[in-house]
Amino acid sequence: MTILARLKTETRAAHDRIEAAMDLDRRIASRDGYRDLLIRFYGFHKAWEENAAHKAPDRSFFERRRKTRLLVQDLEALGLKSEDIIRLPQCPPLIPLPAPEAVLGSMYVVEGSTLGGAIIARDVENRLGLNAETGCAYFRSYGRDIAAMWRSFGAVLLEASSPEVDDLIVESAQKTFDVMHDWLCETP
Repeated sequence: MTILARLKTETRAAHDRIEAAMDLDRRIASRDGYRDLLIRFYGFHKAWEENAAHKAPDRSFFERRRKTRLLVQDLEALGLKSEDIIRLPQCPPLIPLPAPEAVLGSMYVVEGSTLGGAIIARDVENRLGLNAETGCAYFRSYGRDIAAMWRSFGAVLLEASSPEVDDLIVESAQKTFDVMHDWLCETP
Protein backbone atom coordinates (compact mmCIF):
# COMPACT_ATOMS: atom_id res chain seq x y z
CA MET A 1 0.00 0.00 0.00
CA THR A 2 1.41 3.41 -0.94
CA ILE A 3 1.66 6.13 1.67
CA LEU A 4 -1.13 8.02 -0.12
CA ALA A 5 -3.44 5.00 0.10
CA ARG A 6 -2.47 4.43 3.71
CA LEU A 7 -3.15 8.07 4.61
CA LYS A 8 -6.53 7.98 2.92
CA THR A 9 -7.48 4.79 4.78
CA GLU A 10 -6.07 5.66 8.19
CA THR A 11 -7.37 9.23 8.30
CA ARG A 12 -10.84 8.50 6.87
CA ALA A 13 -12.55 8.63 10.28
CA ALA A 14 -10.86 11.95 11.15
CA HIS A 15 -11.78 13.39 7.76
CA ASP A 16 -15.41 12.33 8.15
CA ARG A 17 -15.50 13.71 11.70
CA ILE A 18 -14.36 17.19 10.70
CA GLU A 19 -16.59 17.27 7.64
CA ALA A 20 -19.64 16.42 9.75
CA ALA A 21 -18.76 18.93 12.48
CA MET A 22 -17.98 21.89 10.20
CA ASP A 23 -21.65 22.61 9.39
CA LEU A 24 -20.63 24.44 6.24
CA ASP A 25 -24.21 25.04 5.12
CA ARG A 26 -24.81 27.21 8.17
CA ARG A 27 -21.40 28.86 8.05
CA ILE A 28 -21.67 30.01 4.47
CA ALA A 29 -25.33 30.98 4.60
CA SER A 30 -24.44 34.61 5.39
CA ARG A 31 -21.52 36.96 4.84
CA ASP A 32 -20.99 37.23 8.61
CA GLY A 33 -20.93 33.47 9.05
CA TYR A 34 -18.59 33.10 6.11
CA ARG A 35 -16.28 35.83 7.42
CA ASP A 36 -16.20 34.09 10.81
CA LEU A 37 -15.29 30.81 9.09
CA LEU A 38 -12.43 32.52 7.26
CA ILE A 39 -11.24 34.00 10.56
CA ARG A 40 -11.00 30.47 11.97
CA PHE A 41 -9.12 29.26 8.88
CA TYR A 42 -6.79 32.26 9.18
CA GLY A 43 -6.02 31.39 12.80
CA PHE A 44 -5.21 27.81 11.84
CA HIS A 45 -3.10 28.59 8.77
CA LYS A 46 -1.18 31.44 10.37
CA ALA A 47 -0.05 29.19 13.23
CA TRP A 48 0.41 26.09 11.07
CA GLU A 49 2.50 27.82 8.41
CA GLU A 50 4.79 29.40 11.00
CA ASN A 51 5.22 26.01 12.67
CA ALA A 52 5.73 23.96 9.50
CA ALA A 53 7.88 26.32 7.43
CA HIS A 54 11.04 25.66 9.43
CA LYS A 55 10.92 21.89 8.89
CA ALA A 56 9.46 21.71 5.38
CA PRO A 57 11.52 19.41 3.17
CA ASP A 58 11.62 21.90 0.27
CA ARG A 59 11.19 25.57 1.09
CA SER A 60 9.97 26.71 -2.36
CA PHE A 61 7.57 23.74 -2.59
CA PHE A 62 6.12 24.77 0.78
CA GLU A 63 6.03 28.52 0.05
CA ARG A 64 3.86 28.05 -3.06
CA ARG A 65 1.29 26.34 -0.87
CA ARG A 66 0.91 29.00 1.83
CA LYS A 67 -2.67 30.20 2.27
CA THR A 68 -2.43 32.97 4.89
CA ARG A 69 -1.99 35.75 2.33
CA LEU A 70 -5.15 34.58 0.52
CA LEU A 71 -7.08 34.61 3.77
CA VAL A 72 -5.85 38.15 4.50
CA GLN A 73 -6.99 39.18 1.01
CA ASP A 74 -10.44 37.66 1.60
CA LEU A 75 -10.83 39.15 5.06
CA GLU A 76 -9.90 42.60 3.76
CA ALA A 77 -12.43 42.19 0.93
CA LEU A 78 -15.02 41.38 3.60
CA GLY A 79 -14.28 44.58 5.51
CA LEU A 80 -11.55 43.77 8.04
CA LYS A 81 -8.62 46.15 8.30
CA SER A 82 -5.00 44.96 8.38
CA GLU A 83 -4.61 45.94 12.03
CA ASP A 84 -7.72 43.90 12.91
CA ILE A 85 -6.42 40.85 11.06
CA ILE A 86 -3.07 40.97 12.84
CA ARG A 87 -4.91 40.77 16.17
CA LEU A 88 -7.10 37.78 15.23
CA PRO A 89 -6.71 34.73 17.46
CA GLN A 90 -4.38 32.01 16.29
CA CYS A 91 -4.71 28.31 16.79
CA PRO A 92 -3.06 27.22 20.05
CA PRO A 93 0.27 25.41 19.82
CA LEU A 94 0.14 22.86 17.10
CA ILE A 95 1.49 19.37 17.00
CA PRO A 96 5.25 18.98 17.07
CA LEU A 97 6.71 18.57 13.61
CA PRO A 98 10.09 17.02 14.43
CA ALA A 99 11.09 16.13 10.87
CA PRO A 100 10.34 17.02 7.24
CA GLU A 101 8.28 13.83 6.93
CA ALA A 102 6.02 15.00 9.76
CA VAL A 103 5.47 18.25 7.85
CA LEU A 104 4.47 16.20 4.80
CA GLY A 105 1.95 14.25 6.87
CA SER A 106 0.50 17.49 8.15
CA MET A 107 0.51 18.94 4.64
CA TYR A 108 -1.56 15.99 3.48
CA VAL A 109 -4.42 17.36 5.57
CA VAL A 110 -3.93 20.96 4.47
CA GLU A 111 -3.57 20.06 0.79
CA GLY A 112 -6.60 17.77 1.00
CA SER A 113 -8.54 20.65 2.50
CA THR A 114 -7.58 22.70 -0.54
CA LEU A 115 -9.16 20.08 -2.81
CA GLY A 116 -12.41 20.37 -0.85
CA GLY A 117 -12.12 24.15 -1.04
CA ALA A 118 -12.89 24.08 -4.76
CA ILE A 119 -16.33 22.65 -3.98
CA ILE A 120 -16.88 25.14 -1.16
CA ALA A 121 -15.89 27.99 -3.51
CA ARG A 122 -18.74 27.12 -5.87
CA ASP A 123 -21.21 27.17 -2.97
CA VAL A 124 -19.85 30.51 -1.73
CA GLU A 125 -20.17 31.98 -5.21
CA ASN A 126 -23.74 30.69 -5.61
CA ARG A 127 -24.92 31.75 -2.15
CA LEU A 128 -22.96 34.92 -1.48
CA GLY A 129 -21.86 36.03 -4.93
CA LEU A 130 -18.17 36.10 -3.96
CA ASN A 131 -15.31 35.18 -6.25
CA ALA A 132 -11.52 35.13 -5.92
CA GLU A 133 -11.36 38.93 -6.15
CA THR A 134 -14.24 39.72 -3.80
CA GLY A 135 -13.66 37.38 -0.85
CA CYS A 136 -13.18 33.80 -2.03
CA ALA A 137 -9.48 33.63 -2.97
CA TYR A 138 -8.67 31.12 -0.19
CA PHE A 139 -11.12 28.49 -1.40
CA ARG A 140 -9.98 29.07 -4.99
CA SER A 141 -6.31 29.07 -3.98
CA TYR A 142 -4.85 27.01 -6.82
CA GLY A 143 -7.50 27.87 -9.41
CA ARG A 144 -7.24 25.65 -12.45
CA ASP A 145 -3.98 24.18 -11.16
CA ILE A 146 -5.61 22.35 -8.26
CA ALA A 147 -5.22 18.86 -9.76
CA ALA A 148 -1.62 19.53 -10.78
CA MET A 149 -0.78 20.86 -7.30
CA TRP A 150 -2.28 17.76 -5.69
CA ARG A 151 -0.33 15.46 -8.03
CA SER A 152 2.93 17.29 -7.34
CA PHE A 153 2.30 17.05 -3.60
CA GLY A 154 1.55 13.33 -3.95
CA ALA A 155 4.77 12.80 -5.88
CA VAL A 156 6.82 14.49 -3.14
CA LEU A 157 5.03 12.44 -0.49
CA LEU A 158 5.65 9.17 -2.36
CA GLU A 159 9.31 10.07 -2.80
CA ALA A 160 9.70 10.73 0.94
CA SER A 161 7.90 7.53 1.91
CA SER A 162 9.81 4.65 3.46
CA PRO A 163 9.08 2.03 6.10
CA GLU A 164 11.14 4.10 8.55
CA VAL A 165 9.06 7.29 8.23
CA ASP A 166 5.59 6.23 7.11
CA ASP A 167 4.26 5.85 10.66
CA LEU A 168 5.44 9.39 11.46
CA ILE A 169 3.73 10.73 8.31
CA VAL A 170 0.42 9.06 9.21
CA GLU A 171 0.61 10.08 12.87
CA SER A 172 1.27 13.69 11.88
CA ALA A 173 -1.73 13.70 9.53
CA GLN A 174 -4.00 12.26 12.20
CA LYS A 175 -2.87 14.81 14.78
CA THR A 176 -3.30 17.64 12.27
CA PHE A 177 -6.88 16.54 11.63
CA ASP A 178 -7.49 16.61 15.39
CA VAL A 179 -6.04 20.10 15.82
CA MET A 180 -7.89 21.40 12.76
CA HIS A 181 -11.16 19.89 14.00
CA ASP A 182 -10.81 21.36 17.47
CA TRP A 183 -9.93 24.81 16.13
CA LEU A 184 -12.35 25.10 13.22
CA CYS A 185 -15.30 23.45 14.89
CA GLU A 186 -15.02 25.29 18.20
CA THR A 187 -17.77 27.81 18.57
CA PRO A 188 -16.10 31.22 18.37
